[in-house]
Amino acid sequence: MSFRMCTLASGSEGNACYAECDGVRLLIDAGISYRQLCQFLHELGTDPAALQAVLLTHEHFDHIGGLSVLMRKHNLPIFATAGTFEGLSELKLFENLPKSGFHLIRSGESFEIGPLQITSVPISHDAKEPVAYRLDAPDWHFAVVTDLGVYTDQLIRQMQGLNALLLEANHNPAMLETGPYPYPLKIRIQGERGHLSNEAAAGFLKAVCHPGLKAVLLGHLSRTNNYPLLALETVRRILKEENTSVIPELYIAPPRGLSEILMS
Repeated sequence: MSFRMCTLASGSEGNACYAECDGVRLLIDAGISYRQLCQFLHELGTDPAALQAVLLTHEHFDHIGGLSVLMRKHNLPIFATAGTFEGLSELKLFENLPKSGFHLIRSGESFEIGPLQITSVPISHDAKEPVAYRLDAPDWHFAVVTDLGVYTDQLIRQMQGLNALLLEANHNPAMLETGPYPYPLKIRIQGERGHLSNEAAAGFLKAVCHPGLKAVLLGHLSRTNNYPLLALETVRRILKEENTSVIPELYIAPPRGLSEILMS
């Protein structure tokens, strides 16, 4: 069974992740323009018409900004929690679109698309019902864990046994503290419903590391409050200091364009 995934964009200006398993092609979030989506999928040898579904993590604009055009052009099933659907319903850009394409799921629910079992996992973020996603094939296990202020024991339990992972490493606390953001925004990012720091990402990764975890994409990096090399070095340093037995390959998911392609 073949599997590959990569990000098309990852950051506060837009998010989209592509996953493919034995011909089943999924998009996790659609926070970039339709033109960019077509461009990046073309680089992967596919296009939006070949997608089987879109999974939404939550309703913030950097995760759904290109969804309305994608829905107009393609009759794709959209999987989202009831809370995310409620949040989308409040946005005027969706008021003239049919709602029949949405498949509402409960946070914590599992469902199947082709050979993949997909599990939505509740996370802590300032959205109505945000989730991470775990995708399980018979011999490959992958997850998207971004946009969360803290990680819980439940989340750690549900992310055991992964082979690949997209994990948020949003900010360096010192850069955030001394940076140009207004104080309320700093408090939001640092809060329990905000975003994971580099150090928090390392703590989560330590808790889910095992010999089968081969590769991790560090994503949703802040352009203002982080540097790619700083995120990589911080996570590596903490894992080494914690005597992690096997450290996976670490890559950075760029704000725009294809990331490293993780493959089975």
